[in-house]
Amino acid sequence: MTYVIKSISNYGSSKKYENTYKGANSRLDEIQASLLRVKLKYLDKEIKKRQKIANYYLDNIINEKIILPINKNSTHHVWHLFVIKSDNRNKLQSYLSENDIETLIHYPIPPHKQKSYLELDTLNLPVSEKLHNEVLSLPINPALSKKSCEYIVDTINNYSG
Repeated sequence: MTYVIKSISNYGSSKKYENTYKGANSRLDEIQASLLRVKLKYLDKEIKKRQKIANYYLDNIINEKIILPINKNSTHHVWHLFVIKSDNRNKLQSYLSENDIETLIHYPIPPHKQKSYLELDTLNLPVSEKLHNEVLSLPINPALSKKSCEYIVDTINNYSG
């Protein structure tokens, strides 16, 4: 029974990005809450740093094989993720990994294909499935240095697919 409760409280997942049950995000305990309360005073500064990195990426990534997000110079976007698209996402991810740039594929299984939503499995959702095969998140941690951002941009700009 503990397994099911733990899974339900973690988006219905016992393995990252695989949802067996319909669940919720209720992983925050008292210790995490106290740490986050301290971090709140730095939130605006971190958001500004993320916005600066995102705008740097948007201004400097120039590669016809990469589709950038649209939201340039927005003062409202917090850039929790910086998600790009590529027709050959897996090859791009391998190339970036070979160049020591960590990327992530968030939600590698489309929601309608998750075990927790078997009733949706027969739906034809071509846009969701296309995006599922194209999206890749670049590093956008506020701790990234200017030099690291420049390296990421240069590496992406040199990607030939």
